[in-house]
Amino acid sequence: MGYGKEAFMSRGKRGKQNEDIIDFRLSTLADIPQIGSIINDAKHYLKEQGSPQWQNGHEPHEAVIREDIRKKASYVLTLNDEIVGTIALIAEKDPSYEAIEGSWQGNGPYVALHHAAVSQKYRGAGLGKQLLMQAIKQAQILAYQDIRIDTYPKNQAMLHLIEQLGFIYRGMIYFPFEHGERKAFQLI
Repeated sequence: MGYGKEAFMSRGKRGKQNEDIIDFRLSTLADIPQIGSIINDAKHYLKEQGSPQWQNGHEPHEAVIREDIRKKASYVLTLNDEIVGTIALIAEKDPSYEAIEGSWQGNGPYVALHHAAVSQKYRGAGLGKQLLMQAIKQAQILAYQDIRIDTYPKNQAMLHLIEQLGFIYRGMIYFPFEHGERKAFQLI
């Protein structure tokens, strides 16, 4: 079940504009192979960029994806019915978020955006921004007014997207594993 298909303008060969159909929907168990492939490609991309994020077993692996699907927290972005992105909207309090070096605005319920990745086939096509915009829209549909996200300090592409979408830097959080430091942001 999608949340409203939308037209997405992309540039095809020779600069011709194409109108593609994007959709943002809950993930299903049948989506796991595509989600896993996208995450694996993103893991390799991060490594190529010199980032330790999602390395050494700390990427969202199949068991995490299955649990996110079971909790109805995993979503996919599709382009003309092809899965091109994945993200999780986690509405549980996170001890790492609670121990921020800095401060959040407010202390009510929040949703955290995690495990965001876009297919390498479409890297640079604006789908990362589209994925985050759709996740924000879905969080608002679910009545969350406090949306949080984090990323590794050297993940420049994600940092740029986060700031471009209006998130405010709130401080550092630390997950309990090597290279677990993350810049944390909030959108109210």
